Amino acid sequence: MAVAMAQLGKRGGTRALALGLLAPGAGYIYTRSPLRFLATMGGFAVSLAAWFASGNIVLPPLLWVMTAWNARRQAVRGRKTWNGARTAIPATLLGVVTAGTIARRRAFRAAQDRGRARAQYLSNVPRLDPQPSDAVRQELSPDDLATLRSLLDRALQPLDRFDGFSKVDQFQTSAIRYQLNFMQWALASAQLHYTPSFHGYLSAAQRNLIDKLTVPRIWRYWAFEQTWGNLSLDWDPMKRDNIMLSGYLGTMLGVYESNTGDDRYRRSGAMPFRLGKRTWPYTHDMVCAAVHDNMQRSSMTLFPCEPNWIYSACNMTGINTLLLSDRLHGTRFRESVGEEFQRRLHDEFITPDGRVTAIRSARLGITIPMLTSTMADCGLASMLHAFDPELAQRCWSIVRREFIDTSGPEPAIALRGWDAIDTGNYRKTHLGAFAPVMWAAAEMGDTELYELLSDSLERQQLPTESAGTRWFDALSTNMNAMLALARFNPPGGHRALIAVGPGKAVLDGPILHGVSYPEVLVASTHTDGADLHLTLYPGDGPARVQIGVDRLVPHRGYRLRGALEDELTADDHGRLHIPIDLAGRTEMSLTPAL
Repeated sequence: MAVAMAQLGKRGGTRALALGLLAPGAGYIYTRSPLRFLATMGGFAVSLAAWFASGNIVLPPLLWVMTAWNARRQAVRGRKTWNGARTAIPATLLGVVTAGTIARRRAFRAAQDRGRARAQYLSNVPRLDPQPSDAVRQELSPDDLATLRSLLDRALQPLDRFDGFSKVDQFQTSAIRYQLNFMQWALASAQLHYTPSFHGYLSAAQRNLIDKLTVPRIWRYWAFEQTWGNLSLDWDPMKRDNIMLSGYLGTMLGVYESNTGDDRYRRSGAMPFRLGKRTWPYTHDMVCAAVHDNMQRSSMTLFPCEPNWIYSACNMTGINTLLLSDRLHGTRFRESVGEEFQRRLHDEFITPDGRVTAIRSARLGITIPMLTSTMADCGLASMLHAFDPELAQRCWSIVRREFIDTSGPEPAIALRGWDAIDTGNYRKTHLGAFAPVMWAAAEMGDTELYELLSDSLERQQLPTESAGTRWFDALSTNMNAMLALARFNPPGGHRALIAVGPGKAVLDGPILHGVSYPEVLVASTHTDGADLHLTLYPGDGPARVQIGVDRLVPHRGYRLRGALEDELTADDHGRLHIPIDLAGRTEMSLTPAL
């Protein structure tokens, strides 16, 4: 219709408006305003970036229509026009569309060729089934503890304090919420695999990270995105879309409850999300139900982060939230949506060359190819492992074979799109891709590659060690948190965090609880349900300390080894307070007296 209006219209204003509707700023070519045309193209590019980054669906069409109308006004007011634009603009657009179609078809055929080649070598890749029991280490090393302290120091701040966090924006990957997510997952992984019978400050830090997500500055972004992306003033943070909050939070809640047996977040009003006078009180069960309901409503089952944009990796946190709910609470979410989720993932998000696309528009179906990158593949492999281990292995096998080269003096990671930046602060660096690749290598049991990358990272960027902490200053907080997650992730460790959790002996047996931080650092705790074995380090130099053990049999005697007393009796509540000297690595054990 716009082409017909441009060709048949008798008035200059009508022609300018029609040409302006054909392409952003095209009306200015007709009115001989090249600077306005260039400014419109630049502004439209910015509006598209805003649409991608924050779901602002209003800005691109608004800018387009306003510039078309402004070109009409210029023509109506008598500005000289170029009549040739009536033919040149449609012809140029036709040429662009034709060239784009040809390029897409060629790219599609090339992708199919890559897919066939990949399918051939993938058919010969041995089936992987990494297990945490394959890990050599059974306790946290001094470097592990220094890394852990860096997370704890940030996590244990008051809820409204965020010292040591990267602060750039709250809409995209540098947002503080992702730093909270990955910190808590790292702490939960360390807890499950190395200190399963220790709660104390380690559990308190995880609760603090969960509670920080309810602070308005962390989730206020959704009020903007819901308003300009879904054209709604219903700012409920999880009712519609926003899996980048609900899915990640649901996984945090699930792994915390799984590790500790603490169900406090299932109680009414456990997580109040407040903006001004409005409050949305959520519980763990409500978060899980919101994720499930969004999946049921979505035509692709996978549902959006920002309004319109569906990220495959974010949806892995959503399905993991549901897996945890089924295991912990007896829900049947996987039975309800799991099969359709997997079908849609394979049908809608697998590219012709066999990779998983990172992003797709829920409204238009389009993708952004540059975001399907090495980092995206690796993060997806790690987070997908519990739900679809075969697809997770395929993602990792492609990365390992095609995008990582270990033949040179330093291992090289193929960088594409956003691989070349640290997504936690948007700074350009080739080191930003190390963290997700190391996490995937650890999860998939490629310990050799993990060690190669870890050693290479420390040669290229020496970590800062200060006051008992260890931190890569050149990397963002989010990448440091992901590096910690990789460090604490034994083979198949994230899958176990989601799908298995601790055994009954851990959940019912004695726990180390009353410990002062950073005076006492806990490197390992293990129980068979009756006894307790600990490895401790002093955090502030040699000291005589007192530790508390809970969940013992009231009034029962316990023999101690490595403490200042040989035997103590649990109090009425099944607790013991044990004095111990810490001068270095210290082992202590507690066993029931006969």
